[in-house]
Amino acid sequence: MMTAETSAVSDPDPTEGTSGLAAQLRLLDTVGSPMLAYRDDTILYANAAMEKLTGRKRETLLGMPFHALAVDEDAEIWQSRAAARLRGAAVPDAYEIRIASTTGEVRQVELQATRVQIGNEQIIIGFLYDLTMRRKAEKRERFLLSLLDQIVDLTPVPIMVIDQNHQVTYWNKACEAITGMPKQEVIGTSRHWQPIYDRERPLLADLIIDGVVEEQFESLYENRVVRSGLIPDAYEAEGYFPSMRGGGRWFYFTAAPIRDLRGRLLGAVETLQDVTPRHQAEDALRAHQQDLERLVAERTAQLESTSEQLVQSEKMASIGQLAAGVAHEINNPIGYVHSNIGSLDNYVEDLFRLLDAYEAAEADIASPERRAQLAALKAEVDIEFLKEDIPSLMHESKEGITRVRKIVQDLKDFSHADVTQEWQFVDIRKGIESTLNIVNNEIKYKADVIRELGPIPDIECLPSQLNQVFMNLLVNAAHAMGDDRGTIRISSRSVDEAHVAVEVSDNGCGIPKDIQKRIFDPFFTTKPIGKGTGLGLSLSYGIVQKHHGRIELESAPGAGTTFRVILPVSQPREEQGE
Repeated sequence: MMTAETSAVSDPDPTEGTSGLAAQLRLLDTVGSPMLAYRDDTILYANAAMEKLTGRKRETLLGMPFHALAVDEDAEIWQSRAAARLRGAAVPDAYEIRIASTTGEVRQVELQATRVQIGNEQIIIGFLYDLTMRRKAEKRERFLLSLLDQIVDLTPVPIMVIDQNHQVTYWNKACEAITGMPKQEVIGTSRHWQPIYDRERPLLADLIIDGVVEEQFESLYENRVVRSGLIPDAYEAEGYFPSMRGGGRWFYFTAAPIRDLRGRLLGAVETLQDVTPRHQAEDALRAHQQDLERLVAERTAQLESTSEQLVQSEKMASIGQLAAGVAHEINNPIGYVHSNIGSLDNYVEDLFRLLDAYEAAEADIASPERRAQLAALKAEVDIEFLKEDIPSLMHESKEGITRVRKIVQDLKDFSHADVTQEWQFVDIRKGIESTLNIVNNEIKYKADVIRELGPIPDIECLPSQLNQVFMNLLVNAAHAMGDDRGTIRISSRSVDEAHVAVEVSDNGCGIPKDIQKRIFDPFFTTKPIGKGTGLGLSLSYGIVQKHHGRIELESAPGAGTTFRVILPVSQPREEQGE
């Protein structure tokens, strides 16, 4: 039997010689790992596993120099350490070498060598453990880690990673660029707050590590933090950071936990995105809008000081352009939305039919665990509520988009922007309806409107100008209500075969007798300063006169007011030429 280093075989047979040594070494044939016994540069024994590792038969291995199996300088290392071991010098018990098989394949092995004594003979027993696959895997892992490191480091998005102790473990180049803080100064420290805040306080990643995002996002982030819709337990936020270099920056940032395969928290990753240019553009747009509003106000003040005819011309042109612009800009996208909502409604019906089929097949699922998971998921999303609420939402959406299309059409009808401004025969009741829709927001909070639009013939007119008259009368009626809600009645009727009448009546405050003669004068108004121009009734009076009609007034304080517009069915022939 053999013992390591200083041990010897009990009662050796001195006559046994080399053949006796070989016989004892053959006892090692049962060892499963590749193994050699060697001395004086010569292989004395090799087991079957060694044959498989080197590709050489045992007969070939026996007697050959053991270091001949190694590659290049590894052969010298092996040979020198074997000699030193036999002399009793201190050498590593285990080290790595490369050996070559008969096919030329080089394999990385760990050699664990031990000096033993068999009888009077000292030899070295070496076990060789193949590390080739492990080294290839480690090399592949190093390559992938290096590749991942390059991808993250070179991405233009600033990325930082902290561990469970809130110490920075990663700080990419974009993070260096945006914060001005080199990675050498921050990695391994908890100073990641320093380039962002003027005093120490947790970042979003720190709150995730501590598990207190929900508790502290109100005080630290003013309720600007929201859960990510893409990654579980991840959060998103946006805010202004005045302590950032360059005079403060706006950042959109995200943070998410980093876990191992068992779900244990290892750290957190946070990304930053500089959205300052977007906010600057929004600020510039708001400033531009304010300038435009100021210019519009100045221009409006100038227009209000001009003559009656200029105001009428500009006002009618503005209304026509407004209606035409609204109709043009809104009509096409509204058409897309209306069509898409219809398609979406059909898709939702198909999905519900598919969902019903899945529910019907649910009972056929063999796995109770899977059925329980489906039941829990259905309860979590409240599928029955969705079935009830989604059709209702679709109905409300279609109803809303239909109302918008009606408003657009009313604007077009109000201005007649799609026809030339020429005398034409129209049903003015349609213009009244369009006008009521246009001014609805002005009236609905002050009065109820009663329509009594009786049958009348089409009349020859300039439709958009008459719509302006009806709008002025309706708005004035609404303003006459004061603080109490009232009633506005609008009616149409035939006066005779040649004339029609439209009446706008209200039960408001009424008009005193002494000022009734002045209400059609330009710039006369009973409204507070800044609430009216005093041109509405003046313009209306001029338009009705242009149509060879007249406006009649009936009013008394506290009894309400009635304006009666009487218009001819046909205009004189010379008017058509004009």
